[in-house]
Amino acid sequence: MPVPRAVIDDFLAQTSLALVGVSRDGKRGFGNAVRKELSGKGYTLHVVHPEADRIGDQPCAHTLAEVAGEVGGVVLVTPPEQTLKLVEEAAALGIPRVWMQQGAESSEAIRACEERGLAVVHGECILMFAEPTAWLHRAHRWARGALGALPEGEPAGAPHDRTSLERKLMREVAALALPAPPDDDEPVHEAELAALPAAAQRYMRFMGVVGAPRDASFTMCFEGRFLFGGEWVPCECAQFDARVPVTRVFHMRLRVKGLVPTYVRDTYLRGHGHMLGKLLDSVAVVDDASEEVTIGECVTYLNDAVLMAPSMLLVPEVTFSAAGDEAFDVVLTDAGRTVRARVFVDAQGAVTDFSTTDRFYAPPGSKDPPARCEWRTPVDGWQEHLGRRFPTTARAVWMLPTGPLTYAEFPFDPRSFAPNPSVESAGG
Repeated sequence: MPVPRAVIDDFLAQTSLALVGVSRDGKRGFGNAVRKELSGKGYTLHVVHPEADRIGDQPCAHTLAEVAGEVGGVVLVTPPEQTLKLVEEAAALGIPRVWMQQGAESSEAIRACEERGLAVVHGECILMFAEPTAWLHRAHRWARGALGALPEGEPAGAPHDRTSLERKLMREVAALALPAPPDDDEPVHEAELAALPAAAQRYMRFMGVVGAPRDASFTMCFEGRFLFGGEWVPCECAQFDARVPVTRVFHMRLRVKGLVPTYVRDTYLRGHGHMLGKLLDSVAVVDDASEEVTIGECVTYLNDAVLMAPSMLLVPEVTFSAAGDEAFDVVLTDAGRTVRARVFVDAQGAVTDFSTTDRFYAPPGSKDPPARCEWRTPVDGWQEHLGRRFPTTARAVWMLPTGPLTYAEFPFDPRSFAPNPSVESAGG
């Protein structure tokens, strides 16, 4: 019976794993390929070898018992006759998850896992699922998806689901080694709004900021659609934003023609922006770290905060000014750059639109440099979740001389919003 995708995802969500079946020379055999790739993906690996004290640059335990309390699962790259004994040992030690690499499984070992209540993955290559995957494994997974042969629960043609996209994002964030968030547990007070223009005060109250904890960072996942090559294609997104230092890491996966996955990674890190798009997460089709991209990513961070985490705006680097009864201007200064936007609100304080000219547009395929262009994110409605307000749907629109061009539509599921996530533990 095929392994449910949920079992695979649960195994890959473990940050610390044991690995048995690595050759002593650190070079030969698939076990060493697993050792090197999983270590490079951010997993904490405990290599187990009965005779070796060290393999490559990693120390070894001699038995599973030495690492049982430190791991959430064990990867077996062993002959089938050894696998059964190791399954019995894992069960006795309380290790709840087993991944039998292809060739390591046997019907007896699988049955032993089931009888002992262990979650087991068999018949699947872990390197085809652990993100980020190498090109060869992505191609293999894509081909299996096109044939409808992926594990149950994964859409045909999709290399992984939204949860693994977020895990990939958070592994990258953990690798950035960002400074610890500010120690400001004091909630937002009404008095802090007094200096803001009336429309901005109304907005802050509508968003539920007063009396709530401050957001130092957040993650958000959503699905929607994106205009790619003149056609709307489905997309999945995961992002991380932090206010000290100003940080934005945005991952998007879209499936061109319903099959070929294209990955887009937009970042604003330490005062520099970067837009990177890769076909199959391997072949670069966009790679732009220009000043125009940096300015655009900085103002997009400002847009994220306005729509999802307004307490991140209550800092000295952000200033507000009046723009009538139904709008206010907001300005962010970071790394020597200043970006501006106008936020439109209704009588309640709900944002109806966000407008800036601090973004740059170039038509697809154009050889001309990008030109400054008005960019808007109209909001179609608002919803409440756990005392916070979130858009129901937001759109991204270029205001071109030929007319508005909507190129992205994102419905919001507020359940996927996580304020102040733990970066250290999010990698798994």
